[in-house]
Amino acid sequence: MATTENFDIPVLIVGGGPVGLAMAVELGWRGIDCVLVEQGDGEVVHPKTNGVNIRTMEFCRRWGIADTIRENGYPRNRARDHIYFTTLTGWEIARQTNPAYDEVSPPRGTLEPFQRCPQTVFDPALQACARSLASVTLRYHTRCVDVEQDETGVTAQLQAANGEGTDETLRCAYVVACEGARSPIRDALGIKLDGTPVLGYATNVLFRSEEFSTIHDKGDGRSYLAMGPDGQWASVNAIDGKELWRFQVRGSLDPESWGKVDVDADLERFAGRKFDYEVLSVLDWIRRQLVADSYQDGRILLAGDCIHQLTPAGSFGMNTGIGDITNLSWKIEAMLQGWGGERLLESYTTERRPIGKRNVDYAAARYARGEKVTPTPHILEDSPAGEKERAEVGRKIMKDVLSPPNFGLQIGYRYDSSPLVCQESEAPPPVERETYTPTTRPGARAPDARLTDGQPVIDLFGRGFVLLRLGDSPPDVGGLQEAAAARALPLEIRDIDDPEITELYERALVLVRPDGHVAWRGDTPPAEPQDVIDRVRGAL
Repeated sequence: MATTENFDIPVLIVGGGPVGLAMAVELGWRGIDCVLVEQGDGEVVHPKTNGVNIRTMEFCRRWGIADTIRENGYPRNRARDHIYFTTLTGWEIARQTNPAYDEVSPPRGTLEPFQRCPQTVFDPALQACARSLASVTLRYHTRCVDVEQDETGVTAQLQAANGEGTDETLRCAYVVACEGARSPIRDALGIKLDGTPVLGYATNVLFRSEEFSTIHDKGDGRSYLAMGPDGQWASVNAIDGKELWRFQVRGSLDPESWGKVDVDADLERFAGRKFDYEVLSVLDWIRRQLVADSYQDGRILLAGDCIHQLTPAGSFGMNTGIGDITNLSWKIEAMLQGWGGERLLESYTTERRPIGKRNVDYAAARYARGEKVTPTPHILEDSPAGEKERAEVGRKIMKDVLSPPNFGLQIGYRYDSSPLVCQESEAPPPVERETYTPTTRPGARAPDARLTDGQPVIDLFGRGFVLLRLGDSPPDVGGLQEAAAARALPLEIRDIDDPEITELYERALVLVRPDGHVAWRGDTPPAEPQDVIDRVRGAL
């Protein structure tokens, strides 16, 4: 599926949310001309996401926006406790104590802690980055109404979002659909979603209130969660730690309840009293557990909510989408430059769908844990029975609901079944969820550490393949260099003589893909270097 035709633009991106913007930034960082079309104006009024996980932060560092995320997101010195109570001014039931971000030490193998940053900061940071890249064009108020592909490219029909003006035809090599859950392109291609369409009907309310922090004795927290006879029915998350808050009514499976939240009554119930606030926006939404059966149809690729829809428990939605586009972007680059093999793009679904399904199912299971705690009406009583019930509910929350950090899910995922990595004979170890053990097993993300000059190891990766030679007397790799040159595969050799990094990387030679995942490793050069190069570029 190499490209030889002269196109209006090599890549068209449809959809300007965080995943579409990240795709534009990643392609632009690679110097690939692309156009992003978005029918809205690009302004984020209601932040739908605010968790930026470890792996996404590593890519933000690549794009030069990591400092913006750290400094303008959730306050770095504010506690991040999860506090359960009957009402904000009532009885406390349970508390998960979490240190401030300034006090967090990321696990071995990474330098970036998880960050909280509202979409009102994250998206503009991506927009600014995209606009700074000469190869990226952002076109707002523009709708893609049709895509039709053939053997050599895709023809897209564009029109102004207001329906005025003349329709435009754009010829491109590839289209990446990042349109969200209701993707017209996905539906037109007949790609099906598997799973549970409705886990519940929920409502989010963004409000501003300086008084919210002063009316209670619970202290600073990131999440305030209200429990009643109907279980955990609502929560408030701190957005800026000062005056912006997101109120979430958990909702139910009753479709008749959707869109009928009495915001004023529920905020008063949550707080246990009246207080001053300003409602900025209200968003009704559906919790889902869905994953697409395919992530690709020929030259049309899909990413983000188009192909996986999940409840926000664990902050996997946007981050899974960022994983999609960083997996896909280098493969598109390889096809445009001519060194990608015929099987390269097919690996996108093979590699990313298992990760999407795992994250979708994990988020649903995490959400379901909260549904298991069903208090009795005594929980609201000022009585011995009420005290006993609150204590019992608190024990259940601490035992069954609260989750440890999911480091393994964030950075420990592997492409074990990928046709692009040179598999080893030993059976792979179980994939970790909470813990993370650094490894350079083929398919795994290459671990991070600081070189002697302070540079992070994984910042060496991204532009082509990188072959690390580790230790004080690494083997000669002339055969691999010649094989890569014969296929025009970009390959850089980097020598690292650092005992800690040598131990971390486990082998004398480690070949890393542009997305930072290990493609091959060994203590001696491969017997058939051409086979290794053809494998990792998707030609086998």
